[in-house]
Amino acid sequence: FSLIFSEESLAIVTKHNGEIYYKNYLKNDFNKNLSVGLQLYNNDLIKTGNDGFIKFTYLDDGTTIKIHHNSELYVRGQVSDKNINKRINVSNGLIQLDVSKQTQDEFVVITPTSVASVKGTSFILDAQEDGDKFYGYEGIVEVLNKESNQVIKLTKNLKVISKRDGIINSAIITQEDINVLENFIQLDSD
Repeated sequence: FSLIFSEESLAIVTKHNGEIYYKNYLKNDFNKNLSVGLQLYNNDLIKTGNDGFIKFTYLDDGTTIKIHHNSELYVRGQVSDKNINKRINVSNGLIQLDVSKQTQDEFVVITPTSVASVKGTSFILDAQEDGDKFYGYEGIVEVLNKESNQVIKLTKNLKVISKRDGIINSAIITQEDINVLENFIQLDSD
């Protein structure tokens, strides 16, 4: 899966607050001065600090990504026939994804532990050093554990736990999970 460097913007920042570090793919240094309307390009890097939150939307279909505090990800994609083949690489953090139905390729989310393939759905990813937790809200996400190559489908009201050692399993979302996730979702309405 190769992505071509492009000067075409892929997404736009629609909301942010707190400590955010942004590095444009052409620059060597991080920028702390973000503004709503900032255009994001292939290979741009976003890091959030202890109180950071940022939301961006892809230009072709309105797919929205919300990045919680202490997170890091690369925005990746390629424009093809007015569609964007989307991918994000998440090093760590808590990310909410509202992925519109994809007309061509799947939206791909890559972490150090897992690869998630998405056609269109809403879910939350908690990527940590020991592995990932995926929380399903609607639709289906295929989650591949890189170590074991095992795939589990994430669906509504399920969580998939994918560990670095290759173990991957699913369970029903608990009330404790919901409480943690509601705190995250609250950031977007503030």
